[in-house]
Amino acid sequence: MPNIDGGHYFFTAAVPICNVGIVEHEGMKSSPIHMVREALETLPTALQSRAAEKIGIQSPFARSLRTHLARFVVLDQPFYNGRDHGDALISTVRNTDLLKAQPNDMLSCPYLLVMIDFDPLGDGTGEPRSYFEELWGLMPRELTAVFTYCYGFSKVTDAASFADFILPCQLETTMPFNDYWIGAPPLTSLSKTMLIAIPAVGLALPLLAGLFGFLHFGVAILIALAFAAIGLAIDYRWVMRKGSEPFPAAPNSTLRDVLKALYLQQAFTRFAAEQQGRTGEDVGVAFRAFLRQHQPKNLDGPTQPPGVIRSVIGGNAA
Repeated sequence: MPNIDGGHYFFTAAVPICNVGIVEHEGMKSSPIHMVREALETLPTALQSRAAEKIGIQSPFARSLRTHLARFVVLDQPFYNGRDHGDALISTVRNTDLLKAQPNDMLSCPYLLVMIDFDPLGDGTGEPRSYFEELWGLMPRELTAVFTYCYGFSKVTDAASFADFILPCQLETTMPFNDYWIGAPPLTSLSKTMLIAIPAVGLALPLLAGLFGFLHFGVAILIALAFAAIGLAIDYRWVMRKGSEPFPAAPNSTLRDVLKALYLQQAFTRFAAEQQGRTGEDVGVAFRAFLRQHQPKNLDGPTQPPGVIRSVIGGNAA
């Protein structure tokens, strides 16, 4: 799967952390990796629960109207899940010591795993650079606190250099998460007839030429097998290319669309409750007033702010 899928960009990066020696920051001395953990520990999350609402400190990522999800994880070392499965009889014949650990990968330094899902601009050709340049303009202080002990961050001075710092650490996202489709997406299928026909024609034409005497039959068989193999290779490339195409974007699935939908859901629920017992004419008048007030097609507002679980409608939380 590509990094851009379902109309969203799924960014994944592994940023190496310099964990050499002891550093001092704001009067506290500790290892660089501990400083990174402290920065992540104090980075506020979104107001996603009643408890978080009481704290009232919003996530800096809520300043972005393009960010759907952001997650940071410190990778000290990869987990060892035990020995690879093997045949018991073969292990017995080889006298394999099942209590001895097999070789496993080790990291030369800790890494900061960065996973961010965001709305690309236009067709996404300028991403993810444009997103990270925009993000630096929204939260430079918080990004500096998180990345300051990573290799190469000392060269970061502005939005462009921050993008230059993080983009070389990008990994291809192979399993994006996207759940905005509520119906069947318009996916096109490959033609089974064409998939069968390409190698079949390559196999049949040389054989027919051999049968009608245009080629020596033995030569025709070799050519037919070669053409059939080429046809299967073409089918394989065709299938793989089709499978690598990005999933189509769901309608109205940008963050601004989602926030507007959440706002309208809460506003209309309140409206429906208020109309119970009224006449049809009164409901019609009220509904037209509802449309004028909440402007369903206007994404700029009124709408739900990012990073919260409920909207404030008419001065009251939904």
